[in-house]
Amino acid sequence: MTKLPKRTKSQMIGTNAADLLSSVFTEFCNVIPVPQDRDLGIDFICEIMQGEHPTGKLFNIQCKGKEEEAKVKDNSITVPIAVTTLNYWLLQANPTFLIVVDRENSIFYWSFPQDFLASLNKKWQEQKTVSIPVSIQDRFEKDISTLPSKLVSIVNSRASATPQNGDYLGTLTLAGAINRAVDSGLNILNAPFHRPFQYIGMSIAEAAKAVGGEPNKVGNIIIDSEQSHMLLEAEGNFINYVDIELKKTAPWSQSRPFDSEVILGILSINPSELELVRKQTHFHTYYDHKRKLKISVSCQYEGAPLSVGFSSKYYRA
Repeated sequence: MTKLPKRTKSQMIGTNAADLLSSVFTEFCNVIPVPQDRDLGIDFICEIMQGEHPTGKLFNIQCKGKEEEAKVKDNSITVPIAVTTLNYWLLQANPTFLIVVDRENSIFYWSFPQDFLASLNKKWQEQKTVSIPVSIQDRFEKDISTLPSKLVSIVNSRASATPQNGDYLGTLTLAGAINRAVDSGLNILNAPFHRPFQYIGMSIAEAAKAVGGEPNKVGNIIIDSEQSHMLLEAEGNFINYVDIELKKTAPWSQSRPFDSEVILGILSINPSELELVRKQTHFHTYYDHKRKLKISVSCQYEGAPLSVGFSSKYYRA
């Protein structure tokens, strides 16, 4: 009997904590467990219910048992979270909450890590883990009659993706896009090339500092790497257009179809955040309604690499 699989203490704690939390949230939400083979750092997708009716407001949960790696210090519990997991949370169209479960006392402590990460300088990206604080003041118990109002307020202000035809796991399409990109031999781009829309609206000086480049005489900034060529185009003193070419896709043909979701995945953009409004063989157009951007994935000429353009000027044009 020694050659059988074992359930570790950590697995037991984690499973028990998740079951306890799920039993509480089921009173107020449609709770969808994420299967292990699709769990990249999210345990549940929850949709807030209004009585018997769904609201379309989604949020994600990562659950930790208090007996796991959590440490209590002063007025907070700190939980080490891998930077790769934190980046995955930041990519989601809907807010992700970290919830620490005190199984013995049936108390749940919660945190919205995105707010904490926004207070840090960008050097945290160089670490392997970040200790996320969970305030002991943000808590609820097993017999609550409503979800915490502060948590609901965050969901109301941040949630942007809704389940398509009941496909809740389909809202986590970024992981699939990334996997297809890797299968195609394309690497996921790191800073400063990931999520290029972030530079729209920045001043030239701010953008130059963010990407580590120098503006030319007209204020445009060009960044090159082995994989990518990125243009930040200025109008006045601000960046109003970004274009990034994926060198390894060249030469492409305008008559050759492509999977634009894969291309978005390379840039760490979740396709579920966008609306596909036009699709031609050589040109796919998306609207990002949350950020009010037009995003174009295209082959601009015969033999060119695939490129992605971001513009606020032509949103809904």
